[in-house]
Amino acid sequence: MAPASETFFSIPELVDNLAPYLTSQDLLQLLQTNRNSYTAFTPYFWTDVTINTSNANVRLMESPEACEAFYRNIGFIRFLRTKADFLLFYIEGLYAYIDSRTDAILPHPNYLRRPATTWGPSCSVFPFPPITQLVRLDVSTDTAIDERSFQGVSTTALDLGLSMCWFISLNRGLIHLTLRDEPLKGHHLGRVFARTVSRLPCLRHLRFSCIKDMASSTFHMILLTCPSTLESLEGYNFLDNRNEEYSLDLYNSMEMDEEGPLEVRQQPLYRLTQLKFPWNMLGYETDQLVQMMKVCPNVEAWDVPLTRGEGTLGNMAVAVKDMWPHLRELTCKVIHFDYHGQGVLPILEEIEMNQLQVWTMGTYSDSWPTRTLDAIQRHSETLREIRFPWTYSFKSSTIQGILTNCQALEHLEIGGTEAIRIKLWLDDMDPEVPWVSTRLRFLKMVVDWNDKRDKPYPPPMPVPSVQMSINVCNERMSAILASRIRLGKPASVSKPTVKEEVTVEVDVYEANRRRWSRLQWFYKQLGRLTELNVLDIRATTGFAEEEPTKVLRHYSEFTFPRLLSLSDDDTTMETTAQEGGRQQGKVGYLSELGQLKKLRELRGSFRVDRPAVKTYMGQKEVEFIHAHWPELRVAEFLPEGYETLQGGTIPSHMQWLIEQRPFTKLSKTGPGTPQYFCGI
Repeated sequence: MAPASETFFSIPELVDNLAPYLTSQDLLQLLQTNRNSYTAFTPYFWTDVTINTSNANVRLMESPEACEAFYRNIGFIRFLRTKADFLLFYIEGLYAYIDSRTDAILPHPNYLRRPATTWGPSCSVFPFPPITQLVRLDVSTDTAIDERSFQGVSTTALDLGLSMCWFISLNRGLIHLTLRDEPLKGHHLGRVFARTVSRLPCLRHLRFSCIKDMASSTFHMILLTCPSTLESLEGYNFLDNRNEEYSLDLYNSMEMDEEGPLEVRQQPLYRLTQLKFPWNMLGYETDQLVQMMKVCPNVEAWDVPLTRGEGTLGNMAVAVKDMWPHLRELTCKVIHFDYHGQGVLPILEEIEMNQLQVWTMGTYSDSWPTRTLDAIQRHSETLREIRFPWTYSFKSSTIQGILTNCQALEHLEIGGTEAIRIKLWLDDMDPEVPWVSTRLRFLKMVVDWNDKRDKPYPPPMPVPSVQMSINVCNERMSAILASRIRLGKPASVSKPTVKEEVTVEVDVYEANRRRWSRLQWFYKQLGRLTELNVLDIRATTGFAEEEPTKVLRHYSEFTFPRLLSLSDDDTTMETTAQEGGRQQGKVGYLSELGQLKKLRELRGSFRVDRPAVKTYMGQKEVEFIHAHWPELRVAEFLPEGYETLQGGTIPSHMQWLIEQRPFTKLSKTGPGTPQYFCGI
């Protein structure tokens, strides 16, 4: 009887279900296990091929064994990511393959000129058969060729582009096509590419990610001739505005190739639901946009471009309402020093109420009193995602309005360059109006829990018998107030202002009570977000508004008072003025977050090595975290690189958590933490 492993690998259906869960490294190990696994998994190993670096291309070209393996398995390739180096090498090998065959099975088009290339001393041309089964192609046509592979390259950008078009035309089953780095310069290349794309009957996704200019007319020509199966068209490239003529007669009257004139598609792109026009830094005119919008009547997701001309914004909003009734997602990723989102708000205000589901902005400035919030409230029942990762300013009242009105919201992200301009003041929150966005799975914002004042109090001055801060939650506040009352002193402090010789009476006990009440209410609202997967809240202070020249501190230097602390079992908080607000036992609010069972990432101002947290966080708290947040995988508790710290540096209770949850990262992940606070 055959072993179980041999039986398993001999059943194609089982192998086919297992392969999608295996990484490239897993597949490579299986190929080296035994002959049965090698035979079973070789097709899956060669399904996805990436040769998009010069080093990878050089290793292939200089290894006859690698070329032989590529030759044998070329029929299994379905996904290919590559660049100009490999494309030139493969095209030359394809010519060699054609020359070696007596039957002309693959005649190349007459517009194509064979590249004139001198190979490196360790490279030789290997005859490759045509690759014809691709479903996904990501190709970079950057003409910067690695000199290690080519001693001399006389191929121009036009010749390389035409070779790329021929390569694309061999794969009529392409579904995804991405073109990177080089534009389609010239009328001839633009016409050939448009014709090539128009003859791909299965193409669904076309994406340009070029860093150089593409002619405006070329993009419009592609839009008019691409196949009707297209579902998404994205132009992440800049337009060359020197020629804005959109007529196909211009192209068909130029030097013709034997392929004949372009054929305009007779029907609109009914299946096109995702559209992004290339970046036009001069801005589109309304007529240009409308002309292209007519081609795709069922757009659901649109990246709003820059516009120009008097009345363009209003006219564009009306056109969007009339022509795109199925629009659900608006994005504007334009990064421009003079663009703050003024082109998107008219669309939110013009389209039908409760139509929009996703709103994403690259840059934004909430510079109107209530306009942003009013526009959001028109879609409060349907908005699922609001993403503002790079915001110049965002009003606290707007954030409050979002959280208390958008019932369907699942993703809220408010970030920017200066935290003091995009923060939520807890002083703005109305404790009588709870958050209704209880479906949130992702929450990222800046929070200031200090007192909000039009003109902040001056820095606190020393008092002969007591020195206290009225701007932060002083953990000793209650005890100090109680002591003053027992000594017969008033529960208020007279503090001189800086500019005027007058005193400002501040009831520090009342200010302290309000502050703790706001914090407790805020923590309760967070605890109600039981669907949260990612919680990223970053504390800041308004003091930088008083001292503009002061370098802002990083968010990890701030904390949320008592949020990572549990109350003692016998804790009581006296709130009567007669007792002076005396606290009995330790007060904490970590229990408010006990229902966040789905929490996977806790980011922001949660460092446990801060003095205010060290005092109140211990073994009981980490045991609570371990028990109530079973899905937690990332938490910003410790500095980056904590794994290399010597024994004794990490507190014992955090060491216990590390041992209990080795799969949880207890520091920030991703880019390095900046030295100075520069937003989110």
